[in-house]
Amino acid sequence: MLINNKAAKSVHANSLKKIMLLITFSVLPLTHVTASELKVLPASVSQGALKHSITESQRKRIIATNKLAELSDQVSGKTNAHIRGYTLNNQAKNTAQVKSGEATQKVSNHYDQQFSIYSAASFLQEDYDRDGYYQTFSVTFDADVYSYSENHLAEVYALLYLSKNGGPWQHYFTTDNFLIEGDTDADEYEVISTFMSGYESDHYDVLIDLYQVGYQGIAANYSADDSNALYALPLESAEYDQVYTEVIEVIEVVEIRQTHGGSLFGLLLVLLSGLLMRVKRH
Repeated sequence: MLINNKAAKSVHANSLKKIMLLITFSVLPLTHVTASELKVLPASVSQGALKHSITESQRKRIIATNKLAELSDQVSGKTNAHIRGYTLNNQAKNTAQVKSGEATQKVSNHYDQQFSIYSAASFLQEDYDRDGYYQTFSVTFDADVYSYSENHLAEVYALLYLSKNGGPWQHYFTTDNFLIEGDTDADEYEVISTFMSGYESDHYDVLIDLYQVGYQGIAANYSADDSNALYALPLESAEYDQVYTEVIEVIEVVEIRQTHGGSLFGLLLVLLSGLLMRVKRH
């Protein structure tokens, strides 16, 4: 009978161990999913236009509109948020030979056009908590086209990327198509961006890939390697840029003054003197 009880206890213990192992292995995937869900994905919103067409008041309106946006560019499809290598493999199967800031691409059977990005600049716009990291910034660039014919016009668009501390280039915006003409700076393009969430307070480099509409391969590129204006921009998203409110505690002090004992005694003497005078008169 004792042997049977021991055997039953052993079977029961083994069953409990198996159940505990099953529960453990069932919970682990859920824990992994929960941790992944807690990670905030990068979310930003950008607007772009020819720089000469944006007045200072319009720039302020664009910034205000960006801040009120409910959908990020990642959600609305304006950016694929892919790493640059992945984007290049999908967009440019026939990649042109690119050297720093310049590339040549055949655009017809009769002549070639040569593209370059002459210059770029960045402007830091908003830092509410005054910690030196900005949630709104703009990037401007001047793309040029050189032609061996009389046609000095080209329709282009650009893809903009960010790299955090020398990490992979992550796509954050694609411009609309726009026209460039020769080497004039009148076609300078500006992209105004606001980080909504998912960007930690850090330094970010910017890279610009220029494409000609209707043709595969990068026409020209420009990055932090070409100009310090695109290097180590101090940026952060809105959740890291909360408005700093200084709280000043005011304590009201109520002063209670007590009448000095000597003054009170003198007042009593005057009253008593008056009473004595009345008594004597009677």
